[in-house]
Amino acid sequence: ALAAPVGVTNMLALLADVHGNLEALDAVLQDVDDRVPGARVVCAGDVVGYGPDPEACLDRLLARDALIVRGNHEEMVLGWRSDEGCVAAGVLAAAYTRARLSPAAHAALARLPAVAVVDDDVVVCHGDLDDAGSYVSDDDAADAALARLAERFPAATTLVCGHTHRPLHRDAAKRRLINPGAVGQSRDAHALARWCAYDAAAGSVVFHAVAYDHARTIEKLRRAGLVAQVTMPPPR
Repeated sequence: ALAAPVGVTNMLALLADVHGNLEALDAVLQDVDDRVPGARVVCAGDVVGYGPDPEACLDRLLARDALIVRGNHEEMVLGWRSDEGCVAAGVLAAAYTRARLSPAAHAALARLPAVAVVDDDVVVCHGDLDDAGSYVSDDDAADAALARLAERFPAATTLVCGHTHRPLHRDAAKRRLINPGAVGQSRDAHALARWCAYDAAAGSVVFHAVAYDHARTIEKLRRAGLVAQVTMPPPR
């Protein structure tokens, strides 16, 4: 499904991979308000998964009128994607999330599009345009993703994606790919919440990493019976 274009907004706050980490999301949203007040919040999927506060994170973003696409963890929670191949922490969290979402939150997840367009110029997905589970993790994969962007959305210059949990900015053939990194699950040893400020008019891309109360998140994870970590090794 493809979301309808949203209204004109030059400054975008790009987020991805919140993963039910409310402390990290709140820290990022505060940083957005401090640095680029009024920016439109755009989330490239995986609001849920791994973390203890999936519905609260979804509520925060919906309250901000954020543009959100669905990720592979939303698809697992909805039963639209098998959890085969997912790490044990993700499988456990999908069951936890599925059991605890309110009917309204479940319905909200089900309404999220796989791909969304901002002002005809910026296209947002989770993995790539074909599959929320695809990793665009190096320059070659980014170039291939941008080639598909040119074919399917010839007016667009920018593709925003997530899933790898690692920041990436690739310019190629007058188009760019941006991955803001993960809000809630770092792929390195540093428990930082990452996002990107993107000025769509000027073409400027600025990455940010924010400290947050990760000890509180870890304690919540323990109490919930989830895997008590907010940093993870690279994906398989």
